[in-house]
Amino acid sequence: MRLGRVLVVVASVVALGATAGCGADEPDCSRPADEQVDGVGNTAILIDVSASTRSTGAAPQYPTVLAGQIEAAVDRQDVVSIGTFDGSAATVGWTTDSRPTRSNSKRPNNRKADREKAISCLSAAAREAASAPARAARTDVLGALGVAAEHTGQAGQQRRTVILATDGLSTTGCADLSRRPVGDQEFIEAMATACPGKPDWPTALNGVHVVMLGVGHPAEGQPVPETGHLAWLRTYWERVCLLAQAASCTVSTAPVQRATGKQSDGAPADAPVAFTPGAGPPAVPDRTVLPLPSATLFDTDSDQVGAEGRQRLVTLALEVGVEPGTTVEVIGHTDSRSDDAYNQDLSERRAAAVGQVLRGEGFTQVRTRGEGEKRLLCPHERRPDGTWDDQCLQQNRRVEIVLTRGGG
Repeated sequence: MRLGRVLVVVASVVALGATAGCGADEPDCSRPADEQVDGVGNTAILIDVSASTRSTGAAPQYPTVLAGQIEAAVDRQDVVSIGTFDGSAATVGWTTDSRPTRSNSKRPNNRKADREKAISCLSAAAREAASAPARAARTDVLGALGVAAEHTGQAGQQRRTVILATDGLSTTGCADLSRRPVGDQEFIEAMATACPGKPDWPTALNGVHVVMLGVGHPAEGQPVPETGHLAWLRTYWERVCLLAQAASCTVSTAPVQRATGKQSDGAPADAPVAFTPGAGPPAVPDRTVLPLPSATLFDTDSDQVGAEGRQRLVTLALEVGVEPGTTVEVIGHTDSRSDDAYNQDLSERRAAAVGQVLRGEGFTQVRTRGEGEKRLLCPHERRPDGTWDDQCLQQNRRVEIVLTRGGG
């Protein structure tokens, strides 16, 4: 899968006792003066060091789950940054900042050595970040997303992605999950109504590919989410991604390797997140959601994919790759203008048209369905004066492509 500018925001609890310093058996991790950074992607890795991810008992080892992400970023020749976050956007810190990974050598053996060196140095930087202490109380996931997205630079031709490895238990700001027991759809809708436009809303995520790792798996001593709660947390953060107009959203609730942590006495505290017993939808395999605005695929009221839309779907297929066992669900959505029956029919026809293009690009397991106006990303399509909010309407008119690898 080709990625350009990739932003990895990672939450970690465990101090592994390693640093990014160079020992006798480690490569020289200083940055060569002749390394080139133009025309490549950008990967920024932030590791959550807040209290909910730390414990004197079992705690997630996020540097382990990051190994594949680091290797993929190096293979994409991205510029990589690695750091930490806790309870405030102001306390985000970088262990390594904007390290190029592209080899300038023309010799295959030297390029292979440069690749191995980059992976080794970045892995060491991730371990160093994971051992850093928290500086502020609570967990500010929105703040981390915003800082990380801004660190990828301005939107342009290069692809940008935000990857969050975290338990997802945000306890401050607009996305605070500690205010009351969570697990119902009402809480998600309240966030969708209140948060966009707030000062801590991560507007820089527009056009960024977002990945969150380890969601729903805090350290020992924290409330343990039920199976349905994991699915609820994924739905919650997917909604944030889509509202922020991210280019794609992958929220993984897969377990993370755990080991004994090193929580320090007197460390900044984190508010517990309580879950409503038995709440949440049933669990489904982890997936990637790719929202495509209807305007890029169809003309008004049309269900025929245009030339620009077809090219976008072809590019998407090349980027994500057609892997055996990958299932694809195409879901059509409309705004609430027109009547329910018309919107339902239009959403079904548009989903079917996109599904037909994807089958032509090699995806064999494709299902399509329409939601009409049932699941509005932006709940309030009218302004207080009764006029339509065009930006809100555009967010609701979309086709979502949901990829589930290994789901077949």
